[in-house]
Amino acid sequence: MPKPIQTPEFTLIGRRLPDWQASVILDIGANVGQSALGFAAAFPKATVHSFEPFPASYRKLVLNTAHLANIMPHQIGLGARDAILHMTDGEVSAQNHLLAEDTLDETAVEVEVREGAGLLQSLGVGPVSYIKIDTEGHDLDVLRGLTTALPRVDFIQVEAGMNPYNTTHVPFQALTDFMTRHGFLLFHIFEQVFEFKQGGRPVLRRANPLFINARLVDLEGIS
Repeated sequence: MPKPIQTPEFTLIGRRLPDWQASVILDIGANVGQSALGFAAAFPKATVHSFEPFPASYRKLVLNTAHLANIMPHQIGLGARDAILHMTDGEVSAQNHLLAEDTLDETAVEVEVREGAGLLQSLGVGPVSYIKIDTEGHDLDVLRGLTTALPRVDFIQVEAGMNPYNTTHVPFQALTDFMTRHGFLLFHIFEQVFEFKQGGRPVLRRANPLFINARLVDLEGIS
C-alpha cells in the first residue's frame, strides 16, 4: 500500500479559512491512491471520488483503498469531451499520460475519458469542496470539461509547467488565465520543483498552484 501523501494544502486552508471543511473531494489522475489516502486521512467524513483510467493503476487503486468506505474509485479519465483514447504503458505508472492519435504504438492502452461536468451529474455530485488534477499535461482539458461545474467548486489544484521549455505540463499562465476567467483566484503555489533532468538546472520545472473560488474571498475595498 502506498504511503498517504501529506496535505499541506489543507493545513494552509485551515489557517486562512478556519471554518472551511471538505465534504466532497475529486482526485483526478488518482494513480494507485496516494492522494486519495491522504485526503481521506485529512477529512475522514468527506467523500473522495478517485478517477483513474489506466487499468493496472486502477486495480491497485481499488486494492489500496478498499478498507475506506468513503473513497469511491472510478475507472474513467476526465477530459474536455467523451472519448475513447490511449495512454502510455510506462514503468513509472504515475507518469503514464494520454497520447495523441498520431503517436500510437503497439504498447498503447485504450481508456475511457468522459466530459467532467456531465460525469459529475451522472454520479449525482453537486457542490465540490476540492479538486486535485494531476493528468501529466492534460489538466487544461480536464478543466474545460468541468467548466459548467466550476461555480460549485471551492478549491482546484493543478500541475503546471513553470518555464516555457517544459512541454510536458500545461503552462502556468494558461492555467491561471483559464481559472481567472471562471472566477478563481490564486491561493498558493505548492510543490515547487527545480529542473532535475540531465543533472538539474537552476530553474523551476513544475509546481502545483492552488486556486480558490472568488466567492469565498471578500476583496471589498482592496485594490
